[in-house]
Amino acid sequence: MKKLKGCLYSASESNTKLPDLGPDLIMSEILPRLPAKCVGRAKKVCKEWLSCISSKEFVMMHCRHMCKGSRQKILSIGQESCFISSTTVDLVDEKTMITLPFHVRPSDVWILSSLNGLLCVCLRNTFEMLIWNPLIRSCINISDSKSYGFFKIYSDAVGLYIDSSNDYRVLHIKRGRFTVDVMAYSRRTSHWKRIPFLQKRHYHTNGYVWSGGTFCEDGLYFTVFQFWLAGDIVIIRFDVNTETFSEIGFPYVGNGETCQGNLVNMNNKLHVFVSHGFIDMAVDLWRYEDEHWSKVMLFPKISYIPTPVWCSITHVSSEEKCFVMTDWGEVYEIDLNKKTCDLFIPSDWNHAIRTAMYVETIVPASLQ
Repeated sequence: MKKLKGCLYSASESNTKLPDLGPDLIMSEILPRLPAKCVGRAKKVCKEWLSCISSKEFVMMHCRHMCKGSRQKILSIGQESCFISSTTVDLVDEKTMITLPFHVRPSDVWILSSLNGLLCVCLRNTFEMLIWNPLIRSCINISDSKSYGFFKIYSDAVGLYIDSSNDYRVLHIKRGRFTVDVMAYSRRTSHWKRIPFLQKRHYHTNGYVWSGGTFCEDGLYFTVFQFWLAGDIVIIRFDVNTETFSEIGFPYVGNGETCQGNLVNMNNKLHVFVSHGFIDMAVDLWRYEDEHWSKVMLFPKISYIPTPVWCSITHVSSEEKCFVMTDWGEVYEIDLNKKTCDLFIPSDWNHAIRTAMYVETIVPASLQ
């Protein structure tokens, strides 16, 4: 007997015979589409399910499904708590509390990058960097005794990416007094290695500011700009397969016009929101394709987007919206159809201090 919607139901009483779902169909078509929490509970069914769900192939397949559509959520770290909330207006006040796996106050955790359910964070009291999946409570400290993996706030730049072998990596750009040192951490090997940077040396000076990395197709992109009016601005591309750097020119918006750019991955194409002007500022959206920039949208109702040093932008394709996550806890929603930008989550200094877009997956922080 089966209980269905509060009623007792017998299969013998129905003319409809349920199909016999084989294990291959369950593992390839059903479980990969379930939320990560459900998949976690499915591991307890039997040893065979545990082995299959823990495999690299299943984790990758499940991650692809979870990163589609409107499964993006907002992870917030505040003074005393960490929680996940929805990107749906009606559900934004419903929060899932998260327990931190490190022995520090939540306000001492700095979010550096987010990709496929993994966060790269920095502990402000020790400057150590960690990879963390909040949902499955998987975490690894990637700092070591050789001084690799220690982050200097407002000086260094970090980005999470996946290479051609599907290895999750962390690119760490450290600016010294006269040098730019680049290190890459491999989740597969749990080791750091040095990567040569561009020959030009002026990017190391204090006059230049780096954004966090934006992963798109086979590249990790950073905006590098001078922090004064009409200063230079350029986009640095790191090819994740050849492990080489190159420069990309910034969209041309006019001679001497003050501008800044916020990079965003839209449908696996690199885009940038360009805020330009001085007294009367405007915002345009540009797309990079075939080594050229083209303007794809104007936003007459939006006058300004915060500098990329203090915010990141994520595109949610199913809703044709972008979310601007600021370092002071505010979240803005950009509606690409209405061409508007509205406050989605107000700043609350008693609660959210750091925010990031987050998708719940079963991707582990470490393979060791």
